[in-house]
Amino acid sequence: MTALDHALVRAYLTEVERATTALPAARREELLADLREHIEVSLAEADTRDDATVSGILDQLGSPAAIAASALAEAPATSEAPEPDRLRTRLTILVLAASGPLMLIAGPLAMVAAVAAGVYLLSGSTRWTARQKLKGAALTLSLPALLLVGLVAGADRLGPTELLLLLLLNVVLPLLGARLLWRTRRHAGPVPAQA
Repeated sequence: MTALDHALVRAYLTEVERATTALPAARREELLADLREHIEVSLAEADTRDDATVSGILDQLGSPAAIAASALAEAPATSEAPEPDRLRTRLTILVLAASGPLMLIAGPLAMVAAVAAGVYLLSGSTRWTARQKLKGAALTLSLPALLLVGLVAGADRLGPTELLLLLLLNVVLPLLGARLLWRTRRHAGPVPAQA
């Protein structure tokens, strides 16, 4: 087991990564690499790798929040995203959120069109990491999957409770996906394409 496999170290680095999402991806990776190296060297010099020793080394580094605040303060100021990018971000979230209610109001074709447009906008956006895009799209795309299950199962075999639950999920899941994307959008400018 390496020093970085220790549960306390993994939890610490994960918390630093979460706290520094506003940093550019390259700067965040550089910061995490520096922390990993420091932790490995410190633990290699220590006599033991028990929880107390690991905790002491992590305490010397400072809290993840303090590290994030320091890194953010040192980061060069970035201008607000250009208006077209902000508009695209809002439009992406709005289209994905509306896909469920559109199913109820305008029918399945409107929902499929909204999902297709939303996923297209999402895939070309630089405001989210690939992982965030995947989570947002998965919640939104689960809507057509639920509809397919409903059609395969046969609407005539589904009771009123199942139909109501299916309709409720068709509204809630796209809203959850849109909420996730809204909360994780980048304020400090777009992320690099490789993130």
